[in-house]
Amino acid sequence: MRFHTVLAALGACLFEPSFAQQYAGDSINSSLPSVPGSEIAYFRIKDPSGANNNLTLINYYSHGKSGKRLVESNVQRAVVIVHGLNRDPGTYMSNMLSALSQVTTDSNINTDSVAIMAPYFPNGDDKNYGYPWTDGLKSGRGSTTNALVWSGSQWSAGGNNQYPYTSKNTSSYAVLDQVIQYFDNTTLFPNMKQIVIAGHSMGGQTVQRYAAIGAQLNTKSPVSYWVANPNSYVWLSTDRPFSTASCAAYDVYREGFTNFSTYPMTYATSLVAQGRSAILANFNSKAVNYARGTKDLGDDSSGCAPGTTGSNRNERFFNFIKAFPPSCPNPTGGNCDTVDFINSGHDGGAMMASSAGLARLFIDNFYGNGNRSYDFGYPRQQDGDDPYPNPSLNGTSSSVNNNTYAGNMTYWGCWSDQTPLTLTNMTYQSDANTIELCTSTCAAGGNTIAGLEYGSQCFCGTSLGYLSQQVIESSCSTACPGNSSEICGGGNRLSLYSNGSPAQQSAPGTPESIGDFYYVSCYTEATSGHALSSKSTSTSSMTLEYCASYCKGYQYFGTEYGSECYCGNSFAAGANRTSDSECSMLCANDTSEYCGAGYRLTVYQNTTWVASSTTADISCPTSNNTVVTSNGKNFTIECGVDHSGGDLTSTTVSSFQGCIDACASNSQCVDVSLSGTSCYLKSTLGAAVSNSGIWGAKLSSGSSTSTSSSTTTSKSSTSSAASTVTTTGTSSLSSVATTTTSSAAATSTAPTCPGSNSTVYTSNGLSFLIECGIDHAGGDLTSLSVSSFAACIDACAQNSQCVDVSLSGSACYLKSTLGASVSNGVWGAKLITSSSTTSSASGSSTTATTTATSSSATTSLSSTVSTTSSTTVTSTSTTTSATASTTSIVCPASNSTTYVTGGLSFVIECGIDHAGGDFKSVSTSNLQQCIDACAAESQCVVVSFQGSACYMKSSVQAPVYNAVQGARLVTSTSSSSSVSSSSLSSTSTSSSSSITSSTLSTVTSISSTSSTSSTSPTSTATTLTTLSTISTTSTTTSSSVISSTTTSSSAAATTTSALSAGFSALGCYVDSGNPRLLTYQATSGSTNTPQSCATACQSAGYKYSGTEYASECWCGNTKPDNSTLATSSSECNMACSGDATQTCGAGNRLSVVDDTTWTSSFGVRASYGTWTLMDCYVDTSSRILPNGVSLSASGGSSNATIAHCLDACAASGYPYCGEEYYSECYGGQLSSSAAVASGADPLSAGCDYPCNGNKTEACGGSNRILVYKNTALV
Repeated sequence: MRFHTVLAALGACLFEPSFAQQYAGDSINSSLPSVPGSEIAYFRIKDPSGANNNLTLINYYSHGKSGKRLVESNVQRAVVIVHGLNRDPGTYMSNMLSALSQVTTDSNINTDSVAIMAPYFPNGDDKNYGYPWTDGLKSGRGSTTNALVWSGSQWSAGGNNQYPYTSKNTSSYAVLDQVIQYFDNTTLFPNMKQIVIAGHSMGGQTVQRYAAIGAQLNTKSPVSYWVANPNSYVWLSTDRPFSTASCAAYDVYREGFTNFSTYPMTYATSLVAQGRSAILANFNSKAVNYARGTKDLGDDSSGCAPGTTGSNRNERFFNFIKAFPPSCPNPTGGNCDTVDFINSGHDGGAMMASSAGLARLFIDNFYGNGNRSYDFGYPRQQDGDDPYPNPSLNGTSSSVNNNTYAGNMTYWGCWSDQTPLTLTNMTYQSDANTIELCTSTCAAGGNTIAGLEYGSQCFCGTSLGYLSQQVIESSCSTACPGNSSEICGGGNRLSLYSNGSPAQQSAPGTPESIGDFYYVSCYTEATSGHALSSKSTSTSSMTLEYCASYCKGYQYFGTEYGSECYCGNSFAAGANRTSDSECSMLCANDTSEYCGAGYRLTVYQNTTWVASSTTADISCPTSNNTVVTSNGKNFTIECGVDHSGGDLTSTTVSSFQGCIDACASNSQCVDVSLSGTSCYLKSTLGAAVSNSGIWGAKLSSGSSTSTSSSTTTSKSSTSSAASTVTTTGTSSLSSVATTTTSSAAATSTAPTCPGSNSTVYTSNGLSFLIECGIDHAGGDLTSLSVSSFAACIDACAQNSQCVDVSLSGSACYLKSTLGASVSNGVWGAKLITSSSTTSSASGSSTTATTTATSSSATTSLSSTVSTTSSTTVTSTSTTTSATASTTSIVCPASNSTTYVTGGLSFVIECGIDHAGGDFKSVSTSNLQQCIDACAAESQCVVVSFQGSACYMKSSVQAPVYNAVQGARLVTSTSSSSSVSSSSLSSTSTSSSSSITSSTLSTVTSISSTSSTSSTSPTSTATTLTTLSTISTTSTTTSSSVISSTTTSSSAAATTTSALSAGFSALGCYVDSGNPRLLTYQATSGSTNTPQSCATACQSAGYKYSGTEYASECWCGNTKPDNSTLATSSSECNMACSGDATQTCGAGNRLSVVDDTTWTSSFGVRASYGTWTLMDCYVDTSSRILPNGVSLSASGGSSNATIAHCLDACAASGYPYCGEEYYSECYGGQLSSSAAVASGADPLSAGCDYPCNGNKTEACGGSNRILVYKNTALV
């Protein structure tokens, strides 16, 4: 019996190691580098399912002092070190051997007594490097050995292997189990006292997750888990320190356990099925040695989930141990956690070789007697971070700022900043920032709280945003630029000063009722158009109460995208209820309320609403002269009648009834005109104008009736006007035109939209009704490129088959039939009548006489226009059309170009808002209309356009980078000229004879050439303004060609500036503006000089600066190519706005300065987490990455960085991701036609635009995208 027992025991000893034993695996060919003091070994692993008992784990294994394999009986300690993301076990073996050699306190601790193993977890990127691979075999069968290989980085979370393909059931954690059991086998290692499973970075993540769900192996030797600087932790509860609202995957494994059962692993499923409490108990039973590098403040996240536990590795560590406190109930036993603070960054070798690293990895419990070192690193940083305190140092803490500042403010710690902001008012950004300056500035403004962030920023307020919270003090580590001994916050972290405990706003919500309206639900937008379409507005003052008031009289109102309000009595097709959580955007003017989101509406219903008494559909001409009632008011329907003037506002509606309802809900409205879907509300009842394209309704008194037999009476009127024109030239013209027409609303200026909507324009004897935003389906006759709306209509007038036109950009479509009306963004005009015209030419003056006759009106207009000029400039061309480009202004294509309207020049600033200065907002359909509206307001100098909301501003404040379309006033243009008769010609005897306004300043379709341009580069339009003696002018046919040359010069002599040491002038360069030579605009104003510009660019981290157009300052890190050098330096001849004795470029000319002291702080991020840079690619409207990716989870486009873009792509599962144009993020499969942009490097290839959220790294460029691939997926 005894004999059999011994044999059985011997058999067990011989049998078990055969399944998990060093040197017993297959020899696998690889190109892994050799590491002195170790060898590449092959460990036999057993497939837990039994499919293959000869799997092989490639690993590095240490040698003894003799350089030979270890003698197992001499080994007292085993250290298993798990590599990081780059799967470089050789590096980790080398670092660990180096650390072991630095143990000098005990000579018994050496390479004979300590076995070090560095397992290798290869993936698909390691083919024919870490393991053999044969191409040409069936998919997934190229690995023909027993080498264990994993997919991506799934090994770090216990995922099952993917090769060999015949055995795919082995978790990386099952591998660690078998390695631990191997070292715990007392037959092989009779003197084993301690086993350490260690990991740094992603290896640290691996070990922490393994400690959480690793099996209870009941080993004879104690096992400890060394977790050093992981980027994230598997969270052991369902809550998080920070908001999870914008991160649906916050609890997905590997960060939580929500979808654990779907992860490709079979390990620990029974434990996880028991719930979080069971997992936490399992984790708490392990001895975890936390190693925190105090200088490691980085973040390598590839998804949004880690951000819900902290903004970087440092915060995540402290938040984790705060939520799940480490403890040391039995210091001499096996269950003792430790927390060590090490003066190191993200450096695995330094962490291992530190005093704390040596203790935890090699010295603690070396003899099995339970001796271990106290926690390393004092002072401690937060409660609960010292589980095994040093009695002589316990209780010491960091020094605290106890000073009192302006407004009785004292320090209240480091606080988070996020969206919505903790403090919304950034008072200034200054390189002189100090605690004293910020607190005094805030106190002077009546604020009780001051916050300093990013070193140079100062925020003020009286309460903190509801998501803000105090974070670990080390997150605020940026020195104040005005006093380097003070701390001014950090990245998205505020050093907070407050008069007493800072008040915090309550969390936003959705009130049950707003007046008569009750909350219904969050709704999706309609399949086409808007869910609620009767009436809409957009304003920065938006609240739920505002929208409820605006939609009074309607059954429903809905708020969308924070600042938009929609009204209606029914929902359009496709609008459906959805989860309330999807309406998560705060109201623009009340952060305590939700106002929908992108394509989501927060909807309320008036449960007492009663439908209008008019039950039949209202339409023209059927309902003409009937009376309808809306909101208790009576309206008389007037089909084909418009009332001039009195415009109050306009809105888009889906029906005539909706237009009347909008008027009835506005106390100032007395009349409406409906054209297509555009509803114009009017505050006065002007003269009636006959217009067949208008459906009108005017407010009337009396009882409501559904029909009426009342009739209208025709009225007649006669008016006349006369003026005289004398034209200087070598030849002369006179013309007399007589027109008879039934239209009484001929346009008097060059037609534009929306200004000319529903007016009549006459060309070649034909009258056309302007229909802004209306296209007519089908009937396309031909198309041509034109330079103006008038030219498009003129082309139709000269084509006998044409009855309608649609203008889109510069494309003019002529149509032979009038199809169904389609509401879109085109400028349209349809033929409505014919006019007879006669003309003759003789004499030295131009006379135009127009007579219009109809059954209801007779008008006689006679005009002669006299033009004189103080300066005579001859024409340089008689054949080239002088119309300015009418290409639509769109972002980003129009960025940095100049648009001129009303004699004012505006530079287009895509993605730039200017904080503050708002004095008015209006609703427009596009950016161009928004700028036009600004030009009409004397105090307007900046506009911001978003959706349909146009915000006008009276001052130019600090730029804020976000998703708006912006434009900024730069100058006004004027030139005094006479027009030579040789440049005014007619190829037709007909004359349209439309009368313009009293000056030519409104004519925006005349271009001029000049020796010094008075507009900023790439102007798409100029305005010809003349002396005030001009009273009226007559417009001839579309073949008229007006061209002029103007000259201008500066009265003051200018000189090249003297630059301070470190700056060197490079010369004058031609800046076409498309793209800009230097892409970042630092300033634009009245203080510009080369020196101030160079200093501003230096402060922003740029090497090159350039002054242009007197007042503009541009920056960049790429030197302009020599091919763009101007012919002569004298071409940069405009006097600087800040010093008239110096020159600051000119129109399309850039004076460039080089900062010779500059050192690179701007570049292209090469990698991030599992993402690696591919290159700078050419991108077009067809997109090489098909999907736009929202950055809302990380603060939106104004906070765009490469990391945020890649996080967002990872959350969507995209294998490729890219960013361009400061803030645009795209993801998906990379197009097969994608082409790398030419250039020596990504920056020189055009990917040199700084990220909105991080000016030190590039976020692509104009039509240039930086593309990254996720190596875990590709």
